[in-house]
Amino acid sequence: MGQNGFLRFALAGLAVLSVCVELTHSVNILCIMTVPSPSHHIWNRVIMEELVSRGHNVTVVSQDGDKSRTNLTYIMLEKVYSTLYEEDGMDLIEISKETPLQALFTFKDFFLGMCRGALKSDGLNVILNYPDSFQFDLVLYDFGCGPCLLPLLHKFRYPPLVSLTAFGNPPYSIDVAGGHKQYAYAPHYALPFGVQMTFIERVDNTILHLLDAGFRKLYTMPQLDRMVRDHFGYADMPSLAEIEQRTVVMLLNTHPTIDSPEPLPPNVIPIGGSHIKEPAPLPSDLEEFMVSGKKGAVLFSLGSNVRSDMIGEERQRMFIEAFRQMPEYNFLWKFESDLKIPLPPNVIIRPWLPQNSILNHPNIKGFITHSGGLSTQEASWFGVPLIGMPFFVDQHRNMKRSLIAGVAEKLDFSSLSTRKIKETVLKVLETPSYRENMLLRSMYFRDQPDKPLDRAIWWIEFVARHPAPEHLRSPTLALGTTLSATRVSFVQNSLLKNR
Repeated sequence: MGQNGFLRFALAGLAVLSVCVELTHSVNILCIMTVPSPSHHIWNRVIMEELVSRGHNVTVVSQDGDKSRTNLTYIMLEKVYSTLYEEDGMDLIEISKETPLQALFTFKDFFLGMCRGALKSDGLNVILNYPDSFQFDLVLYDFGCGPCLLPLLHKFRYPPLVSLTAFGNPPYSIDVAGGHKQYAYAPHYALPFGVQMTFIERVDNTILHLLDAGFRKLYTMPQLDRMVRDHFGYADMPSLAEIEQRTVVMLLNTHPTIDSPEPLPPNVIPIGGSHIKEPAPLPSDLEEFMVSGKKGAVLFSLGSNVRSDMIGEERQRMFIEAFRQMPEYNFLWKFESDLKIPLPPNVIIRPWLPQNSILNHPNIKGFITHSGGLSTQEASWFGVPLIGMPFFVDQHRNMKRSLIAGVAEKLDFSSLSTRKIKETVLKVLETPSYRENMLLRSMYFRDQPDKPLDRAIWWIEFVARHPAPEHLRSPTLALGTTLSATRVSFVQNSLLKNR
């Protein structure tokens, strides 16, 4: 090898070495996670803990935390939940009775209530007391509940921003990362519609999308702007909408087996299923109960926002009596407090249950659920058919998609009876097509070129390596998303293609 050849070889080796060093370099990450929902925190926590396991330093500003997670540095926003549920008096059961339009306005009030609680939390002062020179290399921001704390980006001199949400692909994602919403086949989260909508449903969907976008732009965002300017006092800070649009990459908890297929900009990455880990073995008492059911076992959980003790004693008795009348099945019920009603031998209750491990068990036959996005994904991943009892936000839409796919039946919370519960549960458990359809969905969901969590981490680290990849940015941000998304979509798709 000549001198020139050796020099080229050495330079190539140095280039490879520099890339390896760059890929493994530890970065300092600030996570702004302000969606007040324990389940959303669990979804975010999986990503944050994976970042820590790969050598990154992670600081989390959130109203949700976990003292057992010593690998994450939590700064707690301790006034958020008390502001929402005690001062503002939000009642999730009452919210479940609202129309889609009422739900839209309630959701915006939820944004503002969260912000009020965050701004008066002592925890916010903790991060504000960090020196302005403190170096965060990257910010992860859960945009599901609005940009209330994005002034922290201004404080820390605008490190690159990765926006993410467990809440599917909400309408306002186009305000953050650009792109289009196709109202002809992408239902609003508050509407119980599938992809194939009637003409009237497409009109309703378009109107609700436009009302949502207009209300956010003309009311919610100006309100938030006033609140944070008064609190943070940064005279030179741009609007929250402008700060949000500094998003380099967006990570969405979606997958086409479950969600509406939508065109996405190149920097919007679906990572549906990223929170689903290999299940651990069940504790011995739960394992014994699972296998002792003659025909199998059924999981009953309403998620983390609506607790089973909130549905009232009358409905609790309906479920217990229905379960009593199905003695060949065992029922595991996540019930968060003491239940005063005697239980039949085929029912156990626990304040917490290892949901993934139960859904992965060979003797599981069905899942009674609130039809939340994460629970729907987990059941789909493990191939377990659903009995859905939706309450609010996207749960009715999730339920509708599961009905269309033939993997579920619905229980109406407002008209429950022991007979309806028993008939609906037995229909799903004893009709083979529900299991067969869910196993097909599971096959498509699992068959991906890479693991969703690995994909999420790769893109986060990509942003750490390349803070300003302008070639990925959607040009619709410069056009104005409402104008860009609406005119052609409504006339051409919503009206002309009436089928």
